Amino acid sequence: MLFGSPRRKGTRLLIGRAIIKAWRGIGFTTFTALKGTGLILLLMFLGNLIFHSARGIPYRALDPDSKECRTIAVDGTDVLAPANPASPQQKLQIANDEWEAIRVMPEFRTRLSCAVQRHIIHGYKTPSGRETDLEYNLAFLEFQEDGKPYAVRELCEKPSDACRDEGFGLVRLGERSQLNRILATLNGPEPQYVVVFIHGWRHDASIGDSNVSELRQYAAHVTRFLEDRHDLDPTQPKPRVTALFVGWRGARTDETWLRHRFGKVGEWVGTFSAILTLFDRKPVSEAIAPSVLSGLRAVESKLGMHSRRSSGDPEGPVIRPNRMIVFGHSLGGNLLATALQDDLIKKVELHKPNDTMQPVLGDLVVLLNPAAEAKKWTDVQRAVWRKLPIAENERRVHNEYERSNRFFRSDQRPVVVSVTSALDWPPGGRRALDCVLPTPLPTSTPNSPASTSTATPKLSSEQINSANNQAEKSDQLVLRGVDYDWATYDMFPAFKGDLRPIADSLIRMATGHDPHNECDHVKDSWWRSAINLPVIGISAFMRVLPFTQTDPEQTRTIGNLDPPRAPMGSLSNYYVSGRPFGTTHELRGLESNVARPPRKFPNTGKNQSNELSREVPLDYEEIIGPNASCPIAGNWLSAARRVMTIKDPGSSGMYWTSIDSGESAPALQFIHGFSLGGVAAITRANDPFWNMRAFDTALARHDGYMLSSFICAMNQLVMDQITQP
Repeated sequence: MLFGSPRRKGTRLLIGRAIIKAWRGIGFTTFTALKGTGLILLLMFLGNLIFHSARGIPYRALDPDSKECRTIAVDGTDVLAPANPASPQQKLQIANDEWEAIRVMPEFRTRLSCAVQRHIIHGYKTPSGRETDLEYNLAFLEFQEDGKPYAVRELCEKPSDACRDEGFGLVRLGERSQLNRILATLNGPEPQYVVVFIHGWRHDASIGDSNVSELRQYAAHVTRFLEDRHDLDPTQPKPRVTALFVGWRGARTDETWLRHRFGKVGEWVGTFSAILTLFDRKPVSEAIAPSVLSGLRAVESKLGMHSRRSSGDPEGPVIRPNRMIVFGHSLGGNLLATALQDDLIKKVELHKPNDTMQPVLGDLVVLLNPAAEAKKWTDVQRAVWRKLPIAENERRVHNEYERSNRFFRSDQRPVVVSVTSALDWPPGGRRALDCVLPTPLPTSTPNSPASTSTATPKLSSEQINSANNQAEKSDQLVLRGVDYDWATYDMFPAFKGDLRPIADSLIRMATGHDPHNECDHVKDSWWRSAINLPVIGISAFMRVLPFTQTDPEQTRTIGNLDPPRAPMGSLSNYYVSGRPFGTTHELRGLESNVARPPRKFPNTGKNQSNELSREVPLDYEEIIGPNASCPIAGNWLSAARRVMTIKDPGSSGMYWTSIDSGESAPALQFIHGFSLGGVAAITRANDPFWNMRAFDTALARHDGYMLSSFICAMNQLVMDQITQP
């Protein structure tokens, strides 16, 4: 009787209804998830099978000798910079937008497809007040997916079986390659300055691709920098700038065309379609690496950069009139790392003390947020590590440690620089001991690498205060949000089979707390904890997935592998890492209290900023203004190393900072090792391989390499004599 009571029946009815609602909810959620998955798959199908990019067809291969190209190759064009008063297209406001230029003047669909172009920005006034034009060449070198080069195209005057339409009219194959035509443009009595850019994932050489317009920005900046230097010393010949865009099929979906035709909707379709293409684009970047390297070697040879000095100091640095700097972004950085890895290891193995290590390609190779396994860098570091005693636990005699500091010459310049927009400060994040404010010790002692493996350097009150300020800034950066490179920090490890970085980022986005910061003791309310519980559960599950790839040198990129700190000390203690491989330097924007050229900052008409403000990129037509200036940074690297040796005679110049070079300091702050980062520097002061962790005030996000200060600082390493014997 009790079992069948109305109260029990009501309870059973409520439970039954709850089960039915839960079942319906699960069904609805499952159905919604399936619909969302189906939509994504549909978008991927449309993007990769219908809106796919061209395969086996170059975008910029029209012969410079053709009728349409002679105008833009010889006379040049200012159509992309019409905001200047001297331009006949002043009122068009095209502003470095190729599609807009084609809309206004359709003939530029053909002209912008030329393999060699000449671009002009009118109305630049040099520091002495002289008015001139900024002129540079823009050339294109494209490769097929198997590394084969392209022949130039010639326009057909009338249809024939040999002619076909490749997007800008009927063309036929020419008798020369793009590379041959590019080499021909590097003739002339004046010195040459070549800026090479190898694009990465989701890009190519197509009309309207953002990387092409960004290279024009780089070329215009460099032309202005060299014009200023010539203005200061007119007796020196002014170099002619050639920007070389190395194109390959990094975009399997034609995102540029989708964005141009359908706006935001096309952009979303393109983004979803491209998500999984990293799996097959990365192998392509590696497959074409030998061909690209051979092509750039031909450019290098044309510039006369293969000969060694035959007189004077035969082992010293070679100073040539022609200069060449090579940038590789994302998978373009992976391409360069793959192509140069064996060459770099061979250079280390054959290197002799007191000899200058000559550049491996051009004058300098710069990897921008490279999407390459860290092993491609650590293999080179290990080649150096096997030659040099670093820490006391190696138990070598003292003079061997001293000789290791002279393995590279004091005037050694960097050979390869990798720059990655980092997330954590200090490397690996803050630990509990970092939260306790250190107390100053009475004296300051040398921070030599041999002693830092077992001893704690004593710091002054000024150094301790600096460490505390650094920690406060780190907290502010986390609260403000760090514009780090999520593509190489989160996505690349997931592509390699390690979801733990994404799991950390989920926690960071959902809770507002950084799982790498043990100094964050703020507790969430119970209701917020309850809301975040599903995300925390998903994150925990992602960490323990079976068959996770756990080798950090395979899953982390070059710039996201930090040497682990020793399990002792705090930020002010410098102990040698148990695995001294990975990042080696830091790169930061100059703070407001440091003398610097004026830069462009958001939401202000002034050139001053607070310490945490980020510089913003200039528009193309603004490059002739004061915010794009780049003073000469002569001998800054030698000066910084020398000042550190004076400050700390036992350091052999290690832990140098570019700010110490005074008025000749570069446009950004370079730091050897990690400033109060709790780990000893893993390279010697003169090491030519720089793997830099960049703050977002210097390099932000995956594509944030467009700041004038960044363009200036990288080119100062090549334009200026930054070392002296």
